[in-house]
Amino acid sequence: MSIEKLTDEKLASVAGGTSKEIQAAYACIRGDYGNGADRVAALRKAGIDPDVIQGMVNAILAGNDPKTAGYEQVARDVINGKYGNGADRVAALRKAGYDPDVIQKLVNKMMLG
Repeated sequence: MSIEKLTDEKLASVAGGTSKEIQAAYACIRGDYGNGADRVAALRKAGIDPDVIQGMVNAILAGNDPKTAGYEQVARDVINGKYGNGADRVAALRKAGYDPDVIQKLVNKMMLG
């Protein structure tokens, strides 16, 4: 299996190129953030949630859509009350760089099965 070099154009065509998290996930696959604890520390230093990125990396490597896969941990955090409720939740999610609509759909799916 050969890994194609990701250009900005390729990233845009594959993942939309609009999400800092998606870009970080591809950077992790390339090895730009190192591995293990070093990767976690580097992502945190960059202000990026390593759990979200790991979910996206796993999705990308499995051939799934990274735009929603990385948000599963965030949806679990929403269910557990980490982001508050209502308008406060929407504002907190946006401030953290997440799409509240994507997160809400995942929350609904998780809660309703």
